[in-house]
Amino acid sequence: MKKNLEVIKKFKNLQEKINNLDKNKIYLIYFDYSICFKNIYHSPLMLSTKFLSWLTGKKDIDHVCHISRFIYDQENDNYIAKVFEAGLERGMEENTLIDKLEHFRGKVYIEELTNVDKIKAKAFENKYLGVEYSKTNALFSGINLTKLSKRKELFCSALVGLFLKDQGYLLKNIQRGNPYEMTPSDLYEGNLGSKQILFKQ
Repeated sequence: MKKNLEVIKKFKNLQEKINNLDKNKIYLIYFDYSICFKNIYHSPLMLSTKFLSWLTGKKDIDHVCHISRFIYDQENDNYIAKVFEAGLERGMEENTLIDKLEHFRGKVYIEELTNVDKIKAKAFENKYLGVEYSKTNALFSGINLTKLSKRKELFCSALVGLFLKDQGYLLKNIQRGNPYEMTPSDLYEGNLGSKQILFKQ
């Protein structure tokens, strides 16, 4: 019972943080998964990303996406945060942030992007919606072997890298500006904006 109350309190605090975000800005969301059965079950590539982070000595970040829009829920007087991301099964898709965290264990960081164009962002999302996910490219990105893959299928950090380039961000200091060689850890360490912990469980 006590544990359930703690979980309810954490999600209530998360909702308050979402409500207080500037709706005119765009935010990157970074996921650092704890090693446990639930995370491995829902994110089968997690162990690979953790191994690559250990191998390269970079910050342990397993997934990255961006908040694409906020929807006002009049009934509950809350804002619903939607994220645009690379999904293993359905490819590039939009999901509800809080729903993603239902089975999540670990830390979630949020990074505010100041220079954004919301109209361009929506056009980008419409362009890439439904594009296939590539496990091969995702694995190769961390060891700079994407040239072995002939198809430019996407994965989470490549999608965010392309999104940032479309927004006008200069990424030459992050894997020479090549989104297909960027890992979630590379983007986290790129220091594109101010970061803070959004959620921890």
